[in-house]
Amino acid sequence: RMTLAIARWSRPLRVPLAADVDVPWTLRHLVARTVPSLERVGDDGWCRVVRDADGTPRLLDVRHDTTDAALVVRAAPSPGAAALRAMVARAFDLDTDLAPFRTLVRRDAILGPLVRRRPALRLPQYLDPFEAMIRAILGQQVSVAGAATLADRLVARHGDPVALPADAPPLHAFPRPATLAALGADRLREVGLTRAKAAAIAGVATRVADGALDLAALRPLPADEAERALVALPGIGPWTAQWLRLRALGDRDAFP
Repeated sequence: RMTLAIARWSRPLRVPLAADVDVPWTLRHLVARTVPSLERVGDDGWCRVVRDADGTPRLLDVRHDTTDAALVVRAAPSPGAAALRAMVARAFDLDTDLAPFRTLVRRDAILGPLVRRRPALRLPQYLDPFEAMIRAILGQQVSVAGAATLADRLVARHGDPVALPADAPPLHAFPRPATLAALGADRLREVGLTRAKAAAIAGVATRVADGALDLAALRPLPADEAERALVALPGIGPWTAQWLRLRALGDRDAFP
C-alpha cells in the first residue's frame, strides 16, 4: 500500500440549505453506517476520504452551521467550488425538489401521514459507485452494524493510508479496485467474509479494474437496463441491485 499525502485545506465553501433539508437526520443515517478507518461522523458534521473518478483521494469535511442554515464545506485538495458543491449536493441530496412527491402522496392513507411527520427526508448517496458496490455486497444478509464492521476491516487492511492536515483524524482511502482484484477471494476472506461474498467482491473488483465494468455509466441508463447490468454480475441479486440503484445511482423508484 502507498501512503497518500493530501495538501492543506481549501477555503471553506458555504452551501445554503433549503428549509426542507433535514441535515441531522442525514448525519444520523451516516453515523449508523460509519466505517471508522474511512470517516468520522458526529452531530455537527462528517469528515472522510473520497476518491475521484480517476482514483485520486480527496479529504472532504462537511460541517452543519445551524445558526445560518448552511453546510460549511472544505476539501484537501480542492476540486474547485462548483465540483465541491456538486459532491456535497449528491451526498446530502440537496437539489431535489420534493414538492411533486409530497403532492403525489398527500392523499395516500399510508404514505401521507409518514411524509407529513418527516417531510424533509432525503436520499443520501455514495460519491464512489465502486465503494457503494463493495459495501452493498458486505451488507448482504447481515445487520447494518455488521456490514460496517466488515467494511472497516477491509479499509484498515487494504485501503491506502492518507497523510492528512494536522487537524484531521487519521483515515484511509477506500481500497482501489486493482487492490481488491489482486488479493483474490481467498485473501479477502481473512476479514471475515463468507466464500460467496469474497468471490463476488473479487469478481466485481476485477471487472472494474480491467475496465470491463463502468459503474458510473449506469447512472443515466433507464432503470431496467441498469438492473439487468447489475444482476448479471456474480453475487448480485435483486435486493443488492435495487439497493445500488437507490444509493449509488440515485434512482428514487428503486425498492430494495
